[in-house]
Amino acid sequence: MKFDIAIVGAGVLGSFSAYHALKAGKTVLLIDASTNPHGATVRNFGQVVPSGMNLNLWRNLGRRSLEIYGELTSFMHDALWQHGSLYVASSIEEAGLLEEMHEINRETNYSSKLLTSTQCRKHISPLKQSYCHGGLFYPQEMSAESTLLMKYFWKLLKDEINLHFKRASLVIAVEKVINGIEIRCSNGEIYISEQVLICCGHQLSRIFPQLLQTEEMQLSKLQMLRTQPIVGVKVPGNLLTGLTIRRYEAFKSYPNYKNLPAPQIGPDLGKFGIHLLLRQSTDGSIIIGDSHEYFSAQDSETLDYEFRQEISTLMVAEAKRILDLPHCNIARTWNGYYSQENSREVLLTSAAENIHLVTGIGGKGMTTGPALMERVIKSIFEENSLEECLIYDQ
Repeated sequence: MKFDIAIVGAGVLGSFSAYHALKAGKTVLLIDASTNPHGATVRNFGQVVPSGMNLNLWRNLGRRSLEIYGELTSFMHDALWQHGSLYVASSIEEAGLLEEMHEINRETNYSSKLLTSTQCRKHISPLKQSYCHGGLFYPQEMSAESTLLMKYFWKLLKDEINLHFKRASLVIAVEKVINGIEIRCSNGEIYISEQVLICCGHQLSRIFPQLLQTEEMQLSKLQMLRTQPIVGVKVPGNLLTGLTIRRYEAFKSYPNYKNLPAPQIGPDLGKFGIHLLLRQSTDGSIIIGDSHEYFSAQDSETLDYEFRQEISTLMVAEAKRILDLPHCNIARTWNGYYSQENSREVLLTSAAENIHLVTGIGGKGMTTGPALMERVIKSIFEENSLEECLIYDQ
């Protein structure tokens, strides 16, 4: 059988590519090297936050992704929910940035609501008064239990009659042949497709490394924690803090951003790229994170897979500065990895006619990936340049 499109990699980018291609009536081969999802798609925070995206293009993609996720909520009610996002300012100056953002949201018709310190603490009762100087709430934004979401999504895709889903198959070669594009796997299996789309996450050395391991590509290592269930405490939706306001691209576009005084934190938080995010799961446990360490994609052998207790200690201490919790006992720790293209914020290119590569989306995959891949699939079948996917639609 010859497929309309073969998609290599079934993370959030690859899986949503398959979803959109199937909706367009195409026959799809989806191949993943793993039996179960285990990459950045499930090692993330589980937040869908267009509010943090750089204005125009990426926020636009995030807002469209919210609509796409909305199509799936009936299939995964305990893995995807809409309880909003709350940014909490840790200083008067950060609160001023939130006020400016609220005005931009009004102009661009993106729902948000300014909250006083008292209103923030009413929304999230463990918030410490000493930390909170006001907040900005986004009611439309969503949270996800990432491992469950992908489990349900893979099941949903698997039931599609026009999809052949091949797991535990490592693709070792993709090349043009007389009757299409040939995909060869390490187990000896060979497939033919009209188009091939490669979404390889941070595994950049397997196929077309000369195009993927560039000077502009970085590998990022993240560290996250999950507490034991905390009874009687409610942290609805996504909680984003002062360090997040200082880190996310959306806020860096304002002139007043440059005038922010240095945060009153220890230097090691900056050294490890820590900004505090918190999200509670249905069992009462709270995810705390995350940190950022960077490595060159051209020297991927230097990538560090160790878990650092020092980073864990720093994040727990900062979480205790923000929330008054009965305990902060850690039940689980893990690292996440993603690739990040620095010049255009995502790598969209074609290795040859009908062979396409998309990766390097950084930490935006969960929030913007569904909408970006909708554009990519449309471009592929309309024979347009993938670069056009990055043009902002007014």
